[in-house]
Amino acid sequence: MRYLRGILIVGVAWFAAGCMQFEYGITLEDDMSGTADVDLAIDLDRVAYMAAFVQNAFTGEGGEPTAEQIEAAREEILVEMDKDEDFSEESMRSEIEPDLPEGVTLEYANVKRDALLTTVKMRFAFDHVDKLKDIHLDTDDEGDDEGPPVDSEPFEDLEIIEDGDEIIIRSEPINPIEEMDEVPWVSDEMVEKLLEGFSVTFSITSPFDVEEHNATSKKGKTLTWEFNLETLKSGEVTGIYLSLIHISEPTRLQ
Repeated sequence: MRYLRGILIVGVAWFAAGCMQFEYGITLEDDMSGTADVDLAIDLDRVAYMAAFVQNAFTGEGGEPTAEQIEAAREEILVEMDKDEDFSEESMRSEIEPDLPEGVTLEYANVKRDALLTTVKMRFAFDHVDKLKDIHLDTDDEGDDEGPPVDSEPFEDLEIIEDGDEIIIRSEPINPIEEMDEVPWVSDEMVEKLLEGFSVTFSITSPFDVEEHNATSKKGKTLTWEFNLETLKSGEVTGIYLSLIHISEPTRLQ
């Protein structure tokens, strides 16, 4: 699945381009095993705008692309996407499973397309949550890096620290604006246009007692972190931090 490989190749500047919605959910069991969900919605209409803008810059015209130029970029993207029409779970498994770390399995995978809108849903089962950071979804071994790149290592920055009864789960802040600021031709207006509709939701459900957290909300045993354009613009972007207490049951005397 050439197109699936394109979706799963990381590239932060392009990661921010378009109405991209990411939902990550981890459910922990008492022994630190569990499941992890990765749901993505990628609208490449913004990528068409960016492609037209870049082409304008390189041809010397500069300035905002015309509606005709954006439509031409859309058509070019659609042609590339149509080259890969196999979105079956079997094809996704053949792309993902061979490179999964030991102790991690793919429970299900699905990808759907509606014009330039692509949705991807995956669920992984793991025997220990620390193995999530070793998931690499970029299965391209032929140097094919075309397509709309997204996060190929969804849990790369996730850090698990176990210290006695305390379990700390944390990750670095999510802020694509900082990466885009390093591109000289990207203006503030372009950043806002590209990031309109951008959101990341990360949730953790566990049976453990919560000692400390910086989650956006808490409902029952589930903590949720939400990041969007307003969060990024506020300058108050934080990472994920969660401290859990795992109290082992006392050993019963026979």
